[in-house]
Amino acid sequence: MNLGKIKPKVKGESNKYSWNLYKFLSKIVKKNEYIDSQLRIYWNHHSRWDGEHLPFNTDLSNGMQIIIDPYGNKSSGYFMNTVLRKGNCELYSLCVWKKEDLLDITDWFFDEYEKIGRCIFDPDHNGWMLGTDGRYTYVNNTRKCNWCGQWHHREIVKKVKIERISVWE
Repeated sequence: MNLGKIKPKVKGESNKYSWNLYKFLSKIVKKNEYIDSQLRIYWNHHSRWDGEHLPFNTDLSNGMQIIIDPYGNKSSGYFMNTVLRKGNCELYSLCVWKKEDLLDITDWFFDEYEKIGRCIFDPDHNGWMLGTDGRYTYVNNTRKCNWCGQWHHREIVKKVKIERISVWE
C-alpha cells in the first residue's frame, strides 16, 4: 500500500481521493511501522442494522459495512463511513461478528480506489459528496467523470402534472 498514490492534491481538501481517509491511514501507519503490511479492509457480511446477510458487491455506497483493521487479525477495526465523515474515529472490537462474516477486500479496494478514487463510494454518480467541484467535464448533453472516466448522457424528460379541480357547470 503506497499512500502517496491516494494523497489528495491540496492539503485538507478532498478531490478524487478523500482527505479524511488519507489523513486517517497516514496517522495509523505512523503510529506503528508494521501496520503498513498488516492493514486489512474487510466487508462485513453481517448487517449492522438488522443482522441480515449482505453479500459483497462492488457498490460500496454502503460504507457502514466496510471495516479498516489496522492489525489484520479481525479483532478490532474502524468503520469506513465514520472515517470518511470525520477523519478520525474510535477503534471498535470486532468480536461480535464471526470471523467468516468478514471478507478481506484489501487488494481489490486499494486497486479500485487508486483507479477511480471516491467514485468507489458513489458509483451512481449522484454527487452527494463534498469537494466535487472539478469532478465532471461537461460537453453538451454529456458529462465525463474526471475521477473514473465514466460518461453520462443527460436526457430531457417531459414532466406532466395532472391537476384536478372542481368546476361547476
